Amino acid sequence: MPRKARLSVPGSVTHVMSRCIDGLALFADDDDRVYFLRLLSMYVQQTNCRCYAWSLMPNHYHLVLRTGEHDLWRTMKPLNTRYAQYHSRKCGRRGPLFTDRYKSIVTQDQNYVQELVRYVHLNPVRAGLCKSLTALDSYHWTGHAALMGRRVNDFQDLDAVLRGFGKDREVSQREYRKFLAQGLETVDGDHLVKLVRESNASREKGRGHDCWVIGDPDFVKKVLKESVAQRLRVRRSGAEAADLNAVAETICRRLGVPQDSLTVRHRGGPESEGRKAFAFVCVRNRGIATRQVADFLRVSPGAVSNMLRSGQVIAEERKLLSV
Repeated sequence: MPRKARLSVPGSVTHVMSRCIDGLALFADDDDRVYFLRLLSMYVQQTNCRCYAWSLMPNHYHLVLRTGEHDLWRTMKPLNTRYAQYHSRKCGRRGPLFTDRYKSIVTQDQNYVQELVRYVHLNPVRAGLCKSLTALDSYHWTGHAALMGRRVNDFQDLDAVLRGFGKDREVSQREYRKFLAQGLETVDGDHLVKLVRESNASREKGRGHDCWVIGDPDFVKKVLKESVAQRLRVRRSGAEAADLNAVAETICRRLGVPQDSLTVRHRGGPESEGRKAFAFVCVRNRGIATRQVADFLRVSPGAVSNMLRSGQVIAEERKLLSV
């Protein structure tokens, strides 16, 4: 059954959540959390995103992001990929790290954004990682401490959140904290589901794309209308990703090399041959965009183009043209 396309309209605010597969800790120690935040900062700034809220939990994380001119996946895909690679190297394991693609809900500001900021930042209290709101004020692994002026995060947009609570910084911080305190008894997963259902009250059973939109009817319609072209791009991108994985699996099996060797540069040997043959088969035989292949191999599009001639020779010699 095909997976639903992401709703991601440039300039929209989105709640993002990604969970680790069963039995694994996404963040085993503070080094893991620091590395993840370093990646988050880098990709948020590269894609001109604005981060309103974030929370790192033992086996999952939450973000509230406003996208810039780029679709959300341009921030999320490299973030999750790079962190998964780091996690695999550190733990000496193979296989996926996350249960599925990240989950996302497009939201309408200002009240809806405030609700989600509160929901995300109260996660450590609800999970018992912080015993009280006072403990949360200085807790390192959410964006709440930065909003309270206790920490500095270069990737977090504090003003955009605090403006909704007052013009003066001290007043807005006080009102924001009072808003969080009010949510200690009321804001949980069911509260978030209620927001989605209220936003989509006239939609059938919440199974369409719009069940992942929170906002008034006009906003829901706007997001759906503006997302048509993006959904088509995602559908094509998803098909190409599946094609890339299938080609990688077949070529590596025939050459007797591990599949993850395709994403590492080698000086000769079957691993190097596999990368070049993979590039040729994907670009010339499958018609996959050079940019997609470059992202998969973690090289530039120019490097992929340089692989094609020798890749053709290798594919012919190793009988890989039919892959």
